Amino acid sequence: MSQRLFILLTSSVLLLSGCSSAFKARQEQREKLAASTGMYCEFVSGDLFPDLDVELNMQMARRCDSNKNFSITNYKNSSDQTGVIYCCSTAGRRAAVAPKKPMTPVNKPEVTQDADAEVISE
Repeated sequence: MSQRLFILLTSSVLLLSGCSSAFKARQEQREKLAASTGMYCEFVSGDLFPDLDVELNMQMARRCDSNKNFSITNYKNSSDQTGVIYCCSTAGRRAAVAPKKPMTPVNKPEVTQDADAEVISE
């Protein structure tokens, strides 16, 4: 009996650790895509956060560029949790773009007037 319990506990721990590592890998992939594309989307659950508008504002302030457009959509997931999905341009996107080279002035030849030139007036 104790051997079965030990096997059951061991397999449960392995299964849970496998799920958490899969979630972590998926989260890392999501962060890489957000960094490379500059777009980020997130579901905010109304069931977990009764003050959904406050949580939404805090999350968007952390992730989004306030100078860019965003979208907010009401959503109900497969677990019947209601909430919203927001998508926005990430705030760190500008830093990821290579800085522009400073403009170097072009040396133009100086325009000199010829002392013998004739000025024509209309």
